[in-house]
Amino acid sequence: MKKTLFIMLALGATTVVMAQSNQAPANAVLVSQTRSGDVVTTRYKIPHNNGKHAEFDVHYAINRAQIVPSYSDNSEQISELKDFMAQTKDTTMHISAIHIVGYASPDGNSKQNDTLASQRAQSLYHYAVNTYHPKQKIDTEHKTFKWSDCVDAVEKSDIPHKEQVLTILKSTSHTEPQKEQALRKMPDAWRYLATHILPQMRYADIEFDYGVDEFVTRTTIVPKTEPAKPVQTTQPQQPEEVVVSEEMGIIVATPRHDVDSKENKRNQKKARKADKKNIKGGYEAIYW
Repeated sequence: MKKTLFIMLALGATTVVMAQSNQAPANAVLVSQTRSGDVVTTRYKIPHNNGKHAEFDVHYAINRAQIVPSYSDNSEQISELKDFMAQTKDTTMHISAIHIVGYASPDGNSKQNDTLASQRAQSLYHYAVNTYHPKQKIDTEHKTFKWSDCVDAVEKSDIPHKEQVLTILKSTSHTEPQKEQALRKMPDAWRYLATHILPQMRYADIEFDYGVDEFVTRTTIVPKTEPAKPVQTTQPQQPEEVVVSEEMGIIVATPRHDVDSKENKRNQKKARKADKKNIKGGYEAIYW
């Protein structure tokens, strides 16, 4: 049975998989095939256009839509985005979609917040286009958070008057402005929200859907084959033909192919002449 070794490479990681099947992956593209002795090495490329996701955030100061690299953790995020975009130059990486969403926190005027969210999406869009010139179309949208979107962060926090704050955030009988007014009446809780929670809701993120081609190297051990044995043929034995000279009692046994040869014809001709001479001259018969 043939033994097959698969070596799968993806994003610098190496995975070794043993398999008995000699079937190539359905969408595999043959890259090369070499043979050394009884070992055949075949290399395939398996294209991938999606299946992976990357996301990078840029935060903004309150009431601002300009990207400031030194603000919050923007420098780290911008650096990671740069590294990612450098990888996209590799021909084995394929970006299938780019999406940008701008966000605004729930505090303040709702109409102004909607404008801020849109402006933040556009600022990140222009930054990506002008810096990296992606070939793919970039889709953009924007969103303003509601006060109820703060619930998870508040539940995990050490905010003063947590239960009271959560009651306000989860309320279904108060409008968004009424919730903000109630929260502002608790200075300690509001200060915590303004310092630790609301700033994290003022950002824009850029998301990538992409895939990375995999390379599969298959090594197949081919069993050695015995060289073909030459076919031996035997010539059939030619039947003998008997030539009889009745006059002199001469009997000659020769193979058929010899009878047909020129030399035998000459000998037969001499024999006939000798027969005639012996009969006429009274000589004894000659045997050979």
